[in-house]
Amino acid sequence: MRKRKTSSLDEVDSSGSEMEVDGEEKMDVNEVDDVNSSDEQSEAEEPATHFVPKDNPFLDSFYGLSSEDPRERSNSAKTMLHQCLLGPDANSKDASYALRRLLNGLCSGRAAARQGNASALTSFLKASFQLDKIQGIRSEMEGDDPTGGTPLSFIRTKLLAATDPNQISGKKKGSEERDYQFGRLFGILGVIRSGILLPDDYDDDNMSNVVEVVSGFVEDLAELFWLKRWMREPATHGIATLLKSFYQGSPEKACTQILNHIVNRIVIPKVFLKEEGERSLEVVLETYCAEQIGLACFIQSRAGPRGDKLSFPLNEAVLSAETVILISDALAETSVVVQPRMHFVWDSLWCYLFEMKNNEGGKEIQWELQETCAINGGKAVEILEQIVKTIVVKKLLGIDSEKGGGTSKATHERRSLALCIVKTLCGVTFASSICGPSKLLVDNESIGRFVLSPSIIRRLFVDTICAGKQNKSQSSHLLKPLALEVLASMSSSYSTTDATTAERRLTIAKAFLKAEVRFDSRTKTSAVEDMLGLTVAVEEQNEHFFALVDHYLRFLKDQFLSACADADESTALATGFVEAMYSAVKRIIRVDGENKAEVALWKKTSVRGVVNFFMASAFFDCSDVKNSKGKKKKRKSTGDQNSIRSCATSVKDVEIPHSIRSIISARFFSLVADCIHQETHQKSGTGQGKLEKDAIALSFLSETHQGWLELETAGAKRYSNATVSDDDKSENPDAHLVIQGIGKMMTEISDAQRKNPENSLIEAKKRCCTGVSTFAYTLYLHRLNCTKDGDEMDDNPDADEEDDEEEICSALTSLNEILQDFMAGGVEENPLSGLSELCANILSSPLGSGEIGRGASPKLIRESVKFAWLGGLKLSSALATKDRTFLDSEVVSTLMDAVGANAGEDDEMDGEDSNGDGDSSDGEDDERGMHDEDVFSKASNLIDSESMEVDDEQERAVSEEDESDVVLDQDKLQSMLEEDSDSDADPDVLEHHEGADAALAKLIRLKQGARKAGQQAREKIEVQNQLRCTILLELLFGRPDAWNNLFRTEIVASMLLPLLRLRKKTEKSMDKATENRQKSGYAEKRSLVEKLTSLLTTKIFKLKVSSMPMSSLLGTEMASKLIESIADEVRRTESKDQSKCCSNAIAFLLRNVENVEEVISSISTFENLVEEWSNKRSTRIGGSFFDELIVHSPHLSQAILLSPLAKATQSGRSPFLKTEVFRILSLLFAARPSSASSEAEKIAADCINSNQQELLAAITKTLEDEEMKKPKRARAVLKAVEKFVPCIEESSSECLEKLDAMKSQVVKLEASESNAIKSACNKLVGEIDGKISAIKKEYEKLQQQSVKSPTLSSSTKKKKKKKKKR
Repeated sequence: MRKRKTSSLDEVDSSGSEMEVDGEEKMDVNEVDDVNSSDEQSEAEEPATHFVPKDNPFLDSFYGLSSEDPRERSNSAKTMLHQCLLGPDANSKDASYALRRLLNGLCSGRAAARQGNASALTSFLKASFQLDKIQGIRSEMEGDDPTGGTPLSFIRTKLLAATDPNQISGKKKGSEERDYQFGRLFGILGVIRSGILLPDDYDDDNMSNVVEVVSGFVEDLAELFWLKRWMREPATHGIATLLKSFYQGSPEKACTQILNHIVNRIVIPKVFLKEEGERSLEVVLETYCAEQIGLACFIQSRAGPRGDKLSFPLNEAVLSAETVILISDALAETSVVVQPRMHFVWDSLWCYLFEMKNNEGGKEIQWELQETCAINGGKAVEILEQIVKTIVVKKLLGIDSEKGGGTSKATHERRSLALCIVKTLCGVTFASSICGPSKLLVDNESIGRFVLSPSIIRRLFVDTICAGKQNKSQSSHLLKPLALEVLASMSSSYSTTDATTAERRLTIAKAFLKAEVRFDSRTKTSAVEDMLGLTVAVEEQNEHFFALVDHYLRFLKDQFLSACADADESTALATGFVEAMYSAVKRIIRVDGENKAEVALWKKTSVRGVVNFFMASAFFDCSDVKNSKGKKKKRKSTGDQNSIRSCATSVKDVEIPHSIRSIISARFFSLVADCIHQETHQKSGTGQGKLEKDAIALSFLSETHQGWLELETAGAKRYSNATVSDDDKSENPDAHLVIQGIGKMMTEISDAQRKNPENSLIEAKKRCCTGVSTFAYTLYLHRLNCTKDGDEMDDNPDADEEDDEEEICSALTSLNEILQDFMAGGVEENPLSGLSELCANILSSPLGSGEIGRGASPKLIRESVKFAWLGGLKLSSALATKDRTFLDSEVVSTLMDAVGANAGEDDEMDGEDSNGDGDSSDGEDDERGMHDEDVFSKASNLIDSESMEVDDEQERAVSEEDESDVVLDQDKLQSMLEEDSDSDADPDVLEHHEGADAALAKLIRLKQGARKAGQQAREKIEVQNQLRCTILLELLFGRPDAWNNLFRTEIVASMLLPLLRLRKKTEKSMDKATENRQKSGYAEKRSLVEKLTSLLTTKIFKLKVSSMPMSSLLGTEMASKLIESIADEVRRTESKDQSKCCSNAIAFLLRNVENVEEVISSISTFENLVEEWSNKRSTRIGGSFFDELIVHSPHLSQAILLSPLAKATQSGRSPFLKTEVFRILSLLFAARPSSASSEAEKIAADCINSNQQELLAAITKTLEDEEMKKPKRARAVLKAVEKFVPCIEESSSECLEKLDAMKSQVVKLEASESNAIKSACNKLVGEIDGKISAIKKEYEKLQQQSVKSPTLSSSTKKKKKKKKKR
């Protein structure tokens, strides 16, 4: 830093007062007061001495004042004050030194030195004046050359001298001059906040001294104000702080006199009327900057209550409805201030328009919009409205710039300021530079009318957050985060819900929806629902919150009806309010609170009101609905307003278009499904007893059906198309009777269950009746039709209303018959067969897919089918006996057909597999290889090949489809035909036309493409239907213990092969789609494959005969045939997952077969599989099949795989295959069987004993092979031997000889160069020696027994022969 000129302040320690200036950063004037004065004394410290500077806390404290940590600055200030003023060793010398260091430190730009020294100076002056030590400090600093004057003038003189930039010698830098100017500003603020300028009493001499010094400080601030443009706001803040100290000071009379003098004699001439001459207020305001306007508003807001007389121009209202336009440009220019801090002028404007409310100990000061302002009595709300419309809308947002209004461009900075203004006016707490944390309370009517007007919301929030979606030039990385932050702060600013905040929340939510009805979806936020408190996890649930949501729903209904009644409004507005209601109810059903009963009642009333409103407006003509009778009109309660009659009355005078009704119809069914789903998950298992999910769903559906009946009773007419009669009962005479009959049966069985609650059969009947009734009510509600006579329908093949009505009525009749059969015990027919067929048909129909024309809910259909199917299974299991099962072949056939696993398709697939992978589809290779020279011939080949692939019926169907779908432009065809014409050709010679051939070929390819697209669409729909029907199988095998009486082993086994083939077919189709890069239908196929895999591996294959009380083991003949068929599937599949499923299926059959030993001995399937895998190069069998079989059935795998694997060790087609054989053998011998355990282990042990010599010989021969001695091969062999040796149990001389031979080969292999092989061989030799010694002992023991008891020896031989025969 450049050396300062020597002054009187530097005589004691000039070196200590110098600090580096290392930054150009502009400091905030709000960061001045870090430390408050403290009268507490700290522990005794050593007095300051110049002889021990290294460990002197007093000197170190001055460096701590520049720390960026506020706590460190505070501790340093306390240390300094204790040493020089408050401690027992305090003296004037240290105090004068401290004052000098503090004044010089104000001009330092190092870190936070300016803030720390100014804050410490405040505390220092306050303590020195209160302790009357200022005279001693003055004498110490002035010495023998006193300057005279009061202590206040002394402080001002020293401050001005320390912050004089002229003390810098040489050429001055801008940063250095700035540091001194800010140092003077911070010093003056420190003096003001110390309170030493306030008069002690109303004494003339005291008053004159105070006025003189205060006037000097004001003049100093005024000088700074006009010095630099960037000093205006800090200087204005300093003047306002000084004036505020006198406004709040005492004695009041003295402070008022000083204020009058300062304002009229200093501030007005020096700040507001620097140029002389008589001018009007309008002329003066046009020249004012924002700081002058802010200071004027601050003075006028404070002067009114005290009755002070102000001179021109402050004697007239600077801020009024008329003057806003004059100061609009100056206020708009404050957008240069970095957000979110706002300019001083805005804090002054809020002080002018608002009055302080009783705070009652809150953290923030609340300000209410006052009725009239202090000067001239202008209405504050009118001024605020003019500010928003003129400055925010026109100047900052530039909304009228397109109309030629001459407004400025809406830059990012201007929009940022507008966002902060709107946020502040909406009641978000902000940090005011005048009075600290504050909150403005604008009335709700003003917020909805002009603060959150539609134009402001669209420009500030919708356009800002959605910028870049359509026009990339509008994207902004600055405004979108700020706009989202403003939305979040607006919704989170109301932490509690009372009457006031509830009304404010509703006002803001209404404003957002009036500006953009799809505000949340457009902005990808939940701002509206957050404002209502519907998305808060822990929201205070009280009557105010309930009233808030109820008023919001009522507002949505009113706006919807208004949009429908207005012919000029588009349907998008009305449907937007429908979506808002639907979204709100979805949030409401998830609300949970401490008062369960009260919250549940409110939720039920609110949800039922929207459901009733949707039903009345979408499906019924309510023009003839009669109002409810009553003597006097009273204000309706929330329950009355949500009643079905009230909803019908509200829509009776409104004509709702069909396009809107169709959307409401879809939302009605979706809402019913969501409500049922949420209620079943919240209420199930709660309360005094367990409430079943189907009973909850039935209750909700029956209430909805009751609303339907009430509507018709009130005079509403259900919509129907021209082909359907107006009278519903005559049109479908069975529909009402069926639903009444089902309801009657439900009532009867409920009464019976209450009388006899312990009867399990009655309980099962009730569950079945409840599930079927839920299904019936669901179908009955889908009879509701949103189409009436004269409505224009879109072309939708699934929108045939008459057919839908007939199908639903037919399904209801079938359900009634099925339920009657169930209640009768299923004596005559199998009701489960009819239920399975009906459920599969409904799931495969447009009703189950949601593609029905008038709208449907697939979710609701699936849930109701689930309840009916589970109820039917429960009752069928209760009625089943050993002689009769309800899960018979007919039911299984229906389920298999529903998921696409039928026998016809399996046979066709077998033919395809036998012929290979198949040719490329639809001549794609021909299309790629077509050349111009032989176009016509290849086109003919295409026609011939297609005629061979498609039979006559399919070809006729495809031709009809192509005629309707494929349209070829005649002009393009003509141009193609004339493309290659030869103008010079002889007209008498008939030539081949190349252009016509190409056109014909292209037409054929176009037809092929259309046919492919049609086939893919039909295939996709078919897979979707199959996917939905898999839920029937998942429910059947999902909880087998609940209806285990249904299962029979042969029935379950008969389902394996069709499901495996369906999985293979779908997986192959999925792989083909991947190869051809077809995205259509791929996700559905993949999902179906995953569901089938999960169904087989986690449900069906886990079943055991022990869990089926009414079942027996599987027959040998059936098991053998199924194993052979599954083995054929293994041979034809290339998928590892499919191979694993087949392996699991075989393991399942072997576990549940009646005589597994007979099955193993009667079929050669496994030997053939192992032989084909090890010898055939073109085989599709993989080693994973055997791995999976061993994992799921280890002991049976030893019985069926050991002999063929032993042969494969020698007959394998390659060393790699032989190595794989030994790897599988090591896995096979991992589980050692015990002959004293289960039957499967006994069979495995006998098989190992009968094949161990053969395997020992094979291992010995393998170790003699040089190729197999390689480390990568030998490692697998040694591991298999290590697992096999403990399983050897035969005690014979032949076994000992083969063990010795194998050992010798292992010893030879020990000479390998691989350390791993050496270690394995060494370990294995020890194990073989141990086994040999054990066998010798056992052999010797047998020899001794044979000598003593020859009869026993002969019997032992016979047992061995029997084992070999087995």
